[in-house]
Amino acid sequence: MGRRKIYPSIQFIKMITNSKKLFFTIIIALFQFNNAFSQNSVGKDIDPFQPFKIVEDGSWCWFQDERALLIDNKVVFTGVTSKGYNTVSEWNLDDYSSKTTVLTEGSLPADDHNVGSLMLRPDGKLLTVYAGHTIDEFVRYRTTTNPYDISKWTEEAAFAANGKVCYSNTYYLEDADLTYNFFRGNGNNPHYMVSKDYGDSWTFGGRLFEFPGRSYLRYASDGKTRIHFITTDGHPRHMNNNIYHGYVENGNAYRSDGTLVGPLSTTENSKFKPSDFTMVFDGDIDTREDIGWTSDIQLDENGQPYFVFSVTKDPITRGERFNVEKGGFDHRYHYARWANGEWIEDEIAYAGSRLYPSENEYTGLISLNPKDKNILYFSGDVHPVTGDPLLVDGERRYEIFRGERLNEESPWKFTPVTFNSKEDNIRPIVLADDNKEVVMWLTGRYTTYKDYQLKVYGKVIKKKRIVKEEEKNKKITFLISKDPDNYEADLTIPYFAMKLSKESGFETNVILGEGERNAFKLPGLETIVDTDLLVFFLRRVALSSDQMQLIKNHIAAGKPVLGIRTANHAFSVKDGKIPSGYEDWWEFVPEVIGHENMGYGAAKEATQVITEQKAGKKLLKGIPEGKWISQGNLYLMGNSLDSKAKLILSGESDGKTMPIAYTRKSGKSKVFYTSLGFPTDFTHPNFTQLLKNAIDWTLNIK
Repeated sequence: MGRRKIYPSIQFIKMITNSKKLFFTIIIALFQFNNAFSQNSVGKDIDPFQPFKIVEDGSWCWFQDERALLIDNKVVFTGVTSKGYNTVSEWNLDDYSSKTTVLTEGSLPADDHNVGSLMLRPDGKLLTVYAGHTIDEFVRYRTTTNPYDISKWTEEAAFAANGKVCYSNTYYLEDADLTYNFFRGNGNNPHYMVSKDYGDSWTFGGRLFEFPGRSYLRYASDGKTRIHFITTDGHPRHMNNNIYHGYVENGNAYRSDGTLVGPLSTTENSKFKPSDFTMVFDGDIDTREDIGWTSDIQLDENGQPYFVFSVTKDPITRGERFNVEKGGFDHRYHYARWANGEWIEDEIAYAGSRLYPSENEYTGLISLNPKDKNILYFSGDVHPVTGDPLLVDGERRYEIFRGERLNEESPWKFTPVTFNSKEDNIRPIVLADDNKEVVMWLTGRYTTYKDYQLKVYGKVIKKKRIVKEEEKNKKITFLISKDPDNYEADLTIPYFAMKLSKESGFETNVILGEGERNAFKLPGLETIVDTDLLVFFLRRVALSSDQMQLIKNHIAAGKPVLGIRTANHAFSVKDGKIPSGYEDWWEFVPEVIGHENMGYGAAKEATQVITEQKAGKKLLKGIPEGKWISQGNLYLMGNSLDSKAKLILSGESDGKTMPIAYTRKSGKSKVFYTSLGFPTDFTHPNFTQLLKNAIDWTLNIK
């Protein structure tokens, strides 16, 4: 028990001979093979804020941490290929090149549960710890030969545990100068091992829980003295799970409020079970509904925990493995934070349906920004607010969403990171530092945890430095509609309005219309009489004569207008009869927006955005030189643009070039219009900066 065992790979065992010469030849070849290295480099002419394919073949489970590290301007992460090879990859954010080292080849089966944890040691070397999915008793581990260099690793070593093992969660505690790895071991209960030399060797530490259930834990550490955990009672297939929180520190285990539960076990037995700790989510252990499952936990700047988890609203009968079609189609994401001595927990979004039958509780997953408790990412195959299915070519697709809120008391707002995808996007991981936020996810086919073909994508979001400033004493009202062809404006605009208020101090109001398009209503539109700016992102609607007059009055008074994408056919109703008392307004496009809408034509590809004025100045303030990409297709307007308009941006797509952003005057009203506004544009810093500049310009803010 607790012995350290160095053992050779399967390939090495097969090749052993009595020849010393051949023996040493094989050793060298084996070392080179097990450190097989692949590299992918890209050209300089890329848009660094678009989703980027990092690795062609990779996957991960979510009960291992850390699976990814942000070290200066490099992302290092672990993976398991479709063939079961454990890998470590590096993504360089300076030039977007990537490289991968293969750590295992043939010694573990294809199974994403085998993915390793990563830890940056105090000496700069990287430690990875991994295990098979309950196939043997060995916890494997390796370290890099050189600091910050994933190309060369020590030989694989193994710690023999007290039963079949799975999962690895590795943390260094500075005050004790000890490294811990929490894993699932004997009885499917959580155990831990300890290292005094940063993971070069290990001893058995003890058992965290001892009870009949198979609990699922997520961990987070302050790096100093404390390791937090959240846990279920068991697997959601077998248990009506609650969610609990606790932490370990200086050899003891505690509830959330600091109440001592008892000394941490240092043997193969434990007096603890999950229910000894603080219940955060009450799923009602006796009732088969509202079944919780842990997703992610982080610590805020004060060391206080916040975490997310999923809840299955329609579980099947406990233990059922065959009649799985009866449930698993309604999952929700929940968020919990510790504040003022208590847990505050809420449902925040629809998560959608199960990833596949038999694992009815598997969702696309939700992950937290480790530097900001008001930011998170998740995957779902439904609209996060309404629960409506996300369909692409008639099939449900999982997309990645970014969630953010104004503050801890405010509702969450969401915007798509991926949209209208041909493949599923699942299992985001979030990294952050003071300058940027990085989200990575898996794209492709996921049939089971043993059968998948996935690529690793990543996206970088620049962190906005929020400077405390006075309210700008300006009111902005957004008029939007929801329909399948309005580019998710019901998500993106509330999200952008929240960020605008958070980062720029404006008073924002979003009015989401309702009813049939030919008899549309904008609730509370009468409040625009004191608004300073009207923003339009609605499509082919007719309003009551009274409501349309309110909009016309705003323009007649010389107040400014900002149009986004479908604003160039906002009131252009094409089909059906408009009932008495309602009216459309086709002249809004040529007279106010300043061009004719000529549809899409053949331009159905992504758009290259070209600056037509000096980058970094005026309406392009904060926007660098060079082309950038919008995933949306190009709107056509021929030569119809007002000759007095001042062109800001053009777009190229499918051999065509069109204006895509400009300013003009309509009477005394200042007008800005852009045909950008595809859902994923709202996480591109150039687009959001353009909108902020345009708002300042319309409102005469210097």
